[in-house]
Amino acid sequence: MRFRTIVALSACGVGLSLNNLVFAQQAQKTNQVQQGQQVQQGQQAQGQARAGQVGQQTIWQNNDQLLANCIAIENQAEIAIAKNAQDKAKNKDVKEFAQMLVKDHQAFLQKLQRFAPETTKEGYLNERNETASNRDDRSNSKVQPAGGEVRNANGQIQQTAGTRNDAAQPINILQLHREVAEECVRAAKQGMEKKDGKEFDECFIGFQIAAHASMKNKLTVFQRHVSGDLNQIIADGLQTTDKHLKQAEELMKDLADSSDSKNRDSAAKSK
Repeated sequence: MRFRTIVALSACGVGLSLNNLVFAQQAQKTNQVQQGQQVQQGQQAQGQARAGQVGQQTIWQNNDQLLANCIAIENQAEIAIAKNAQDKAKNKDVKEFAQMLVKDHQAFLQKLQRFAPETTKEGYLNERNETASNRDDRSNSKVQPAGGEVRNANGQIQQTAGTRNDAAQPINILQLHREVAEECVRAAKQGMEKKDGKEFDECFIGFQIAAHASMKNKLTVFQRHVSGDLNQIIADGLQTTDKHLKQAEELMKDLADSSDSKNRDSAAKSK
């Protein structure tokens, strides 16, 4: 009996040992699985972090390219208007100011070139100059406004069976910006070509004051939304823009003082 009991207890002991071994093996496997899951989760987290960094970098690159192109297009417009003034300005200081504008804005385009290779090319706006007939044709074309009615260039509602093919197409921001710049250059040249002498000089300088004040505000805002490399370029552009603005204001004051002086001399002579 005692032998059987000992054998039974021994058997139970073996069973317990085997059970403990099984439990230990299962626990080890569970730990290995958990560790594998933790490693996998860690790798996934690292992958997501890297993807997030790449995505953020892509966003910065897109922002840099878009804003650099916008700045470049406006610089192209400045160059076109300043070149026109180089030839027509009568005042020596105004002529030299126009020459400086061309030089400085061309230098700024060179800095922007790696962010905006197309819009910084020489003659970028001139490549799309339109003839008067082309502008008239485009002005008379029907445009689909947001409200749904089809209006002509005068804003009058017109009945039509269909709409323009491009009415539903998304707007290309850079193309729109380019067209606005081209229209500004055309309007500026058209307005100034009717003026001569001192009147032309004052008109040109007045335009530069308004243009550089607007550019200063724009660059200040753009600087908040670009990466480090472009940020520094914009910072340099802000300094140059501020310099141009102050010089334009001084020139306008000199032109006004010159007019007052001539008027006083004429009045004195008439007496």
